[in-house]
Amino acid sequence: MAPMLSMTENNKTCAEIHLGNLLENLRAIQQHVAPAKVIPVVKADAYGHGAVPVAKTVAQNGFDLLAVAQFKEAMELRDSGVAHPILIFGRLLPHEIPVAVSAGFRISLFCTEDIDWIEKASLTQPAVVHVNLETGMGRVGVVIENDPGFFPRLLASDTCVWEGLYSHFSTADEMDKTYADLQLSRFKRFLTDIKTWPKKPALIHMANSGGILDIPESHFDAVRSGIIIYGHYPSVETSRPMPLKQVMTFKTYVSHVRLLPQGYPISYGRRWVTSEATRIAVIPVGYADGIPRAMTNKGEVLIKGARYPMVGTVTMDQTMIHIGDAPMERGDEVLLWGESASGSLELLELAEKINTIPYELTCGVSARVQRVYIGQS
Repeated sequence: MAPMLSMTENNKTCAEIHLGNLLENLRAIQQHVAPAKVIPVVKADAYGHGAVPVAKTVAQNGFDLLAVAQFKEAMELRDSGVAHPILIFGRLLPHEIPVAVSAGFRISLFCTEDIDWIEKASLTQPAVVHVNLETGMGRVGVVIENDPGFFPRLLASDTCVWEGLYSHFSTADEMDKTYADLQLSRFKRFLTDIKTWPKKPALIHMANSGGILDIPESHFDAVRSGIIIYGHYPSVETSRPMPLKQVMTFKTYVSHVRLLPQGYPISYGRRWVTSEATRIAVIPVGYADGIPRAMTNKGEVLIKGARYPMVGTVTMDQTMIHIGDAPMERGDEVLLWGESASGSLELLELAEKINTIPYELTCGVSARVQRVYIGQS
């Protein structure tokens, strides 16, 4: 008779967030880039890890500037009690500017219109700004050739305090650094051009995670550390100059085990069929929880220290695992990625199987998966 299933910490579906690992990663990065500062990036709910606990942890441990993508992300942190300066990468709308300035946020500028909006706002204090310079990403940033009046306008402004200048690599995580080197040369050429200007930014930053790992010339005054603080290298093509510890451990449990005959189809579309009579374990997570449908017949899990394949189409709420004759029963812990007492699964390896990146997988762990914080916050 199968044992009664008790919902203990060993068999709940959850994402354990190991804040001690986060701090170890940050300290390793800080040592690697010193004397440059580290700007921890906590956008997208800290890449799915939980922005507020992550931000509070880094703020309490000597990292004095955080970064997010959106105004509402910065407000969430402020409202939760995070008092540190926060750089917003995304463009602010006119109605957001007074609140952002009052809250002490660092505003990114992309064009002259941004300066217009700031100067027309009813501000009680100057706006602290960082200029995003377009060097080849092709997404956002000041294109000097198209906006020649931007920098004269910024230099003449009494409302904008020019604190930072930055740009963003598009290929720093690739082995071939030719294009990244071109972007860096454009950025450095601009730094040379502004040496004689009456106003200059105090904080120059360009390196993302790939740049941190492989392009030391891009470290300048500060680096923007994203995926690597969460324990993942951005791709298989970067070097690994420092050890990283995965911060998220995504785990679930075996909800039941089924014996199926030879030739039996599994899940929607009959994309996997048993080649012999065998046992299938069902786990109560699917694409609504953060297991991409692309994992169909490609993903793996770890149970009791051994790897087992996902078989059949990943469904919204459940995924099937081929366990053969392995000893397994309802309630056994299943590791989807991260670290456990019985072993580990590296998220980058799983991401490579389905032609994606670790960022997408951690960000995709949905709200119905409980986050359990371990360590300081």
